[in-house]
Amino acid sequence: PTSDSDTESDCPQDGNRLGVTGGRNWEDVGSWFSPAFNTNATARGTVPFEIWAKATSGSVKDVQFRATLVVPGAGFLQSETETRTVNDNASHFSTSFSLDGEYQIDRGQTIRVDLEYSGGDDWQPFGGSSDQIVVLTSSLNHSAGISLELDHFRTEFPRIEVDHARGVVEVEARLLSAFGSEDLQSETWGLEVRGTSSGTHVTVAGGALEDSNGESLRVKWEWTYNEDEAPSDTYYLTVSCGDIQGNEWESSGDERLYLVVHQSDIDNYVGWEDVSINGATNSTTVTTGKPFAIAITIRTAGDSAIGYNPVPVVVYYSHNNGPLVLAHDTFTFVTPGESSVVSFAMAFDSPGSYTLRIVLDEDDYALETDETNNMVEYSLTVADEDSGLVSGDWFESLQDLDTMTLGIGGVAVLVILGVVMALRRSSRGEDMEWDDDDEF
Repeated sequence: PTSDSDTESDCPQDGNRLGVTGGRNWEDVGSWFSPAFNTNATARGTVPFEIWAKATSGSVKDVQFRATLVVPGAGFLQSETETRTVNDNASHFSTSFSLDGEYQIDRGQTIRVDLEYSGGDDWQPFGGSSDQIVVLTSSLNHSAGISLELDHFRTEFPRIEVDHARGVVEVEARLLSAFGSEDLQSETWGLEVRGTSSGTHVTVAGGALEDSNGESLRVKWEWTYNEDEAPSDTYYLTVSCGDIQGNEWESSGDERLYLVVHQSDIDNYVGWEDVSINGATNSTTVTTGKPFAIAITIRTAGDSAIGYNPVPVVVYYSHNNGPLVLAHDTFTFVTPGESSVVSFAMAFDSPGSYTLRIVLDEDDYALETDETNNMVEYSLTVADEDSGLVSGDWFESLQDLDTMTLGIGGVAVLVILGVVMALRRSSRGEDMEWDDDDEF
């Protein structure tokens, strides 16, 4: 509803009467569009639809409306209302649609409702009907529209940095609603930090609005982890915000991001002797299409007071001296003085010469005493008479072995922030309004 008065949209008079065979004549009334979505959203569930109609001239019996709901990915969903005789008193019509799954609506896309009209007056061979039925919308007394369950809140993390001097983590987040930043309630945002191993749960106070441009809100927090006595761990960030409908939304990111701070010496390393295929080091030959086992031993030297030391492990491959292709990435924990083995299986469909490149801490999150010993290459021959393409699903399983999970002591400090996008909604509510339908 947008006003105290109705918006009236004419229903075509050609639809007032049944056809010569007694079937209905469906005539187009018009279409409603949602605004183009500002960010990705997810639609699901039952979608009720309602509309009102009255006669401004005469009356028509057995009036019926047919609505088509168009949701990206779900196709065209069609449903018909009940039939009613319509006179100068407003009559209510309703129906519903059912979304049989969750449907992703991308940024810039819309939801549309097409409306058709049909009356049930008897067919007449001569002359047209002069009775006029109108659809009523936009008023408080005769509201019309759909009620859609929609996850429409998203968060992006353009910047997460550690200030070594002040001992804080600076988090900058963009809060987005599919309906624009005006849909979000200012000052209702919050940031929570959770540790996966320690169970640490911190609510970060404050949150300063840096920018609001109609598309998103940019909010900045500072987490003083020393004051919160947060131990070394892998942390996940969750941002929440309220909307103008009174819903509370939570969102976090799916990008795994490591921010590592060490106040003690540490050195992660891997050598050629630490990589084996089917138990062989340096080089070996395997057969196309048959899985083979890779084991990578990661070692760490340094201050044993560092209990949590995550080591990102990235594996690339190249075929016949071609470009490097990212094959897999994971991480493991290694306490200084210990080692950890990462193992998994893979297979190639195309014969030839392959090079596997294993890189530890590729983005240099850990401040190591030696950054030159984090990469090793392994030569591999794949033998087969047949030719083909490298399999897209080239590893079957992944298993981390001997992962160390010890506590921290002394002056060793390690902060890891991981970000996981898992949309959770605390409460549901209607959050879609019809555009002004003067174009009906």
